[in-house]
Amino acid sequence: MINDSNIDFCGEFYIVEKSVEVVVEISGEPQTIRIEALRSLPQGKYSTRAYIQDYATVQQTYPKTGDKFDSKPKEIRIFVDYDLPWTDRETADEALNQALCFLKERCHS
Repeated sequence: MINDSNIDFCGEFYIVEKSVEVVVEISGEPQTIRIEALRSLPQGKYSTRAYIQDYATVQQTYPKTGDKFDSKPKEIRIFVDYDLPWTDRETADEALNQALCFLKERCHS
């Protein structure tokens, strides 16, 4: 259990209780979506936060030899915010189910 004295300096504090990751078709393309059920403290209600998988190309800053990089740019997998309507439920499962319903509406659009 989290000790209240360890979070009393935080403006907001959430615990990720459960998460799901699904692959759905959005605008004709398969997309990986991660949805987390968050419990807020001290109220204890559950909301969700969603992310969509994307790819980014990164270039290592170091090590570098002279003006040339020792390694080539790499493509990495990242998850970025994905906007779903707000949820407010009594349990993590209820919040995830509500978020999945919102996502389902987007998949049929």
